[in-house]
This record gives sequence, structure tokens and C-alpha cells, in this order.
Amino acid sequence: MPLDEPRNGDQDPFMRLVSFHDLRFGPIPARLGATTGLGLRRLYGACVAAMIAAAGCVTPAAAAPAGEPVGEAERGTAKSVDFYYAALAAARDDASAARARGRIEAHLAASGSATADLLTTRAAVAAQAADRGLALDLVDAAIVVAPGWAEARYRRGLVHLAAHDFDRARADLGEALRLEPRHIGATTVFATLLESIGRKAEALRALRRVAQLDPRNPALASERLERLTIEVEGREL
Repeated sequence: MPLDEPRNGDQDPFMRLVSFHDLRFGPIPARLGATTGLGLRRLYGACVAAMIAAAGCVTPAAAAPAGEPVGEAERGTAKSVDFYYAALAAARDDASAARARGRIEAHLAASGSATADLLTTRAAVAAQAADRGLALDLVDAAIVVAPGWAEARYRRGLVHLAAHDFDRARADLGEALRLEPRHIGATTVFATLLESIGRKAEALRALRRVAQLDPRNPALASERLERLTIEVEGREL
């Protein structure tokens, strides 16, 4: 289904950047999800650009909760990230969920290659400066260096979203999820993109996956899930 085009006189949404200081991967998809169908083309650019900049500038140490530095051994093991996914799914309050989410983000942000990490950080700076061509070149190079790094595919998908290139965005988000099926940010953004183009059954499945991984994720407003469930499956009599 067609998406809204910017109205005459609207500023390029990629230029309408919001504050990046306290953003992490969770809040931005929540804002996107809350506005499904309400001028998505205009809002995607601003929200996604902010998300790219925040993600690219968050190092593994910075993504961890304050006072809890992430060491090399803890950051790189599959066992540690499995533990934090389990903790996130079982979190009894928002603070516990945020701590587990921060550890997972730190794990996802570490490619294992200093070169790939540097390239994506520079891509974030380029995205913040609205230089989408340079941002894409840098993320492309990071993917060449670290082809199995899901985060790089996710971030390239976000650059494509900011450029309103929904086909390439969908392809990159799908590849990110193939590489890391538990990537919560990619799953949430993918759900919103699918919903916006009318693929609501797939969007609902993606949101239910987020609910399994991260029940306290701010993107999972109960009314959103309920509305989408009714639209896809109908209301029980």
C-alpha cells in the first residue's frame, strides 16, 4: 500500500533529528509503532536517523548499565548473551529488563572487528550529518569486513529507511534477523515496516516474537497488539 509522501514545504525528515543523548534501540521502534499509518514517511526519517546515530555511537562499554563495565570475556561469549536474553524474558520490573537489554545491546554492538566497529561509528556520524551516501558506503564496507555481523545489516536497513527505500530496508532487516533471530530492534522495526505496507499478519508474528524475547519492551503497548490481533484474526464472540 502506498505510504504518505512529505507535504510541500515539509523539511526532509532526515534533517529533523531529535536528541540522541539517552536513546537506545528500544524507544525508537516504540515511537514508530505508535504512529503506524500517520505519515510514516515523514516520521521514519527523523526517528530512524536518530536511532542510527545513537546505535553507532554506543560502544559496548557505554551500552552497559552505569557502574557495570563490560569486559572482553563477558562481551564475546554466547553463554553470556543467552543468560541476558533469559533474564530479559523473565524480568520482573522495568529496571531489571533495562539492565538485561543493555547487556544484549552491548553484545550486538561488538562485531569482533575493530575496523568494522570504526566504520559503523563513522557511518553514524555521516547519518547524523544527513550524508546518506557516505553512511551507506561506510556500512557497506563494514559488512564486507564482518559479513556475519547482524548489527551492520540492521543499521544499513535503517539508512535505507531514512532514504524511504523500503524494499532494500526490508531486505537488510530480514538478513539481520537471519543472522541473529533474537535481534529485538530489527524485529520491532521490521514489524512496523510490515504493518505500514499492509502485511499485518507478518507484523503480528514479529511483534509476538518481541513479546517472547522482551515482554517489557516499550514497543509492545497492549492496545497495539490487541488492535493488530483483531485486524488479523478478528474478535472472538
